[in-house]
Amino acid sequence: MMLLPRAARWSLAAAQALIVFISLYQSLVTALGYARRNRPRRATAPAPLPHIGLVVCARNEEAVIERIVRDLNAQEYPRDLFDVIVVAHNCTDGTASAAARAGAFVVAHTTADPGKARAVEAGIGAFDGRPDLIGIFDADARAEPGLLAAVALRSREDDCIQAEAVPIEDPEWLAAGYGFGRKARNLFWWRPREALGLGTTISGCGWFIRPALLHRYLEGSHTLTEDLELTARLYADGHRVAYLSAVRVAVGEPRELSTSVRQRLRWVRGHLGVLRWHWPRLAARAVRGDLRALDMAIYILVPTRMLTRLGTSVALAFTLLRVPFALPLAVTATAAAAEWCVPAYIGWRERLVSLNTASFSLAARHSVLGLLWFPIGFWALLTSRVRAWDATPRPRTEGANVP
Repeated sequence: MMLLPRAARWSLAAAQALIVFISLYQSLVTALGYARRNRPRRATAPAPLPHIGLVVCARNEEAVIERIVRDLNAQEYPRDLFDVIVVAHNCTDGTASAAARAGAFVVAHTTADPGKARAVEAGIGAFDGRPDLIGIFDADARAEPGLLAAVALRSREDDCIQAEAVPIEDPEWLAAGYGFGRKARNLFWWRPREALGLGTTISGCGWFIRPALLHRYLEGSHTLTEDLELTARLYADGHRVAYLSAVRVAVGEPRELSTSVRQRLRWVRGHLGVLRWHWPRLAARAVRGDLRALDMAIYILVPTRMLTRLGTSVALAFTLLRVPFALPLAVTATAAAAEWCVPAYIGWRERLVSLNTASFSLAARHSVLGLLWFPIGFWALLTSRVRAWDATPRPRTEGANVP
């Protein structure tokens, strides 16, 4: 270690300092946000209520499309103030006819260019008149009856809103493991930010936006992760995506490893594209003092606590081994302890995990699946120019519950 050049030692120390700073920041946001979680929020019902256009994007979703159409048509919201359009995008099955039977207006859309952005564009172009809000859904989702009413209430304050996305309960090994991770991210990441007045990302389903913003920022998408790309462009121009935990949409998780890997490869490739094309402008706004842009820039740079947890643990090991480029023990020990203990305490308080075999099994699955992000990320980096979008096979789960 002593033979390392001084520049190398400084670089290793700087890398540790960056990851420790991000880790401490994330732990502080989680802890402060959790402490403020029950603070009452003042909200005023908009007058008049907004007209909402709902777009369901579907590709070969015949098995599940009727569920989400029925959920949306049954919303506890004036029926003349919302419309449901299903875009059957590059479908080769009976998605269009199934959606029409369930009561949706259907747009059959075929494009050579893959990606959900093209389906969204086709959907918003099919509305008569101009809705006050556009809502975007995946075909495999479920929606609570009070979703539109809660979004309308929040729309007076915010121009872009993401409803909390939770997993459809599925006992299958892979789906349950990924579902546990989704619940954990809501609890440790997005709800604390909601309490602190920060923002979230658009997560692909259950998000609402003003049409003018959608037209402005959806055009010219570079990646197949239009949700994260749209998020970065919004924050770079001073907007935010408000998180709404008062109401939820339920989404399905993949049940096959091959499907999951292909899906996550697409996500990581898109994430790398967002870093390349949009992160510099987002970081520039953060440097000018926009705290919401700073928070989102940090998230896009380090989107999982698996990285900060590993980084702080390695930094602590370097300190204990007394290598020349190690950080002070007080810093690394505090960061590592917070990284592990803050989520563990909140998870126990909120009963995300219990002292039983089922909870430990779910936590173990989540950890194993989390480690898969490293080889997936490496392969995505090597294949970053690939633009592949595969339809996800859906089981016929008519009994899948609304959350």
